[in-house]
Amino acid sequence: MPDGFICCLFHVMKGISIPLFFVLAISNTILSQTLVEPNQNFLWESFSFQFPEPVVVKTESTSQKKLTIYPAKRDGFFMVVRILPWSEPMTDKNLWVGSVFHNPIEPKQYERVILGKTFQVYEAGQVRNQNALRNQVWVRMDAKPYLWIWIQWKSDRKDLADFFESNRFLTL
Repeated sequence: MPDGFICCLFHVMKGISIPLFFVLAISNTILSQTLVEPNQNFLWESFSFQFPEPVVVKTESTSQKKLTIYPAKRDGFFMVVRILPWSEPMTDKNLWVGSVFHNPIEPKQYERVILGKTFQVYEAGQVRNQNALRNQVWVRMDAKPYLWIWIQWKSDRKDLADFFESNRFLTL
């Protein structure tokens, strides 16, 4: 190949890579982590959460806002909270069941109203990696911002079952 072609190709690649770098840098996730003590209110967006034990809350801010919550000291539960970005909610809410539950055991679906806010709750047990787990997915689509909460905890943790099933985590 002629040297001029290689030089030209180098300049074209350089011209493409610099704008691509800036686009990726701007759209990249901004992360932060916070330690939250038990029964302390954790405020995020227009929502307030409490947790049964010390947790680490990882906040991700992009076009989609997301919290990931996991215990700071011992294994037991995992929680993901997202603000749904749609301008119109999905009409088939049962799609949420398939997005989280794989081979659900005794699936249930019910509605919860907490301080005037309506949540559709999907609940089921399942086995993953030889662990018996309980799952709940809470979907709020009656008003903006639309909210999606996925909670998973070990079935043998009665304290967590009592806490999450009585919705003490969501203090709104």
